[in-house]
Amino acid sequence: MTFLLSEDKALREKLQGIVVHDQKSDATSTPRQVGVFFGQPDQEIRAQVYPYITIDLIDINRDMEREMRGKTDASYLVPENVTINAGESFETDLPIPVSLDYQITAYSRNPVHDRTLMAQLLQSKLPFRFGYLEIVEKSVTSSGTTTNTNTLRRLDVMDVSKRDMTEAGKRLFMNAVTVRVSSEIPQETYRKLIGVQQAVIRVKSTPDGPSQITETFTITE
Repeated sequence: MTFLLSEDKALREKLQGIVVHDQKSDATSTPRQVGVFFGQPDQEIRAQVYPYITIDLIDINRDMEREMRGKTDASYLVPENVTINAGESFETDLPIPVSLDYQITAYSRNPVHDRTLMAQLLQSKLPFRFGYLEIVEKSVTSSGTTTNTNTLRRLDVMDVSKRDMTEAGKRLFMNAVTVRVSSEIPQETYRKLIGVQQAVIRVKSTPDGPSQITETFTITE
């Protein structure tokens, strides 16, 4: 898991695919793909054509209500450069739960684009109820196979704010949606474990006598 980078990538991918039309909402009119950018991205500024959406990380808070102490063997917490082979396992400290607050801002010049964009955001991309963020944690190669470990994070819409304005004599329709993503910071302590190879049973011949090995079992998969 790559903290913050994984959430950024997943949120941007979730917001992709919104389309508006240049003439009212007629499905036969020219479709316009809504671009999705991170706030103030130097390499992308010239590609921002109305309408578009920006993503800004605005706050990070420790979520003590979700915090627990202990060990876990959750597969998505295995470091990317480590492969768990047959007969092996691992454990690590439980991650620190945090809440990531993002501001998603939609910009458009056309009022129909504005309404269409917001309708799609709040109906399918950022619903008020049962919102989630799917994150592909990493690819794990073991025994010649590659698999993706996916997790679902809770995503809550915290606020929707209308911020329309006039800019250089032109209308600018703006909507700011604040969302909260449940995330966690993985701990650095990582321990690779080897499965038990042998089990030795000892018994005493008498209550005060010495221990004696009666049988040794070799454990195989």
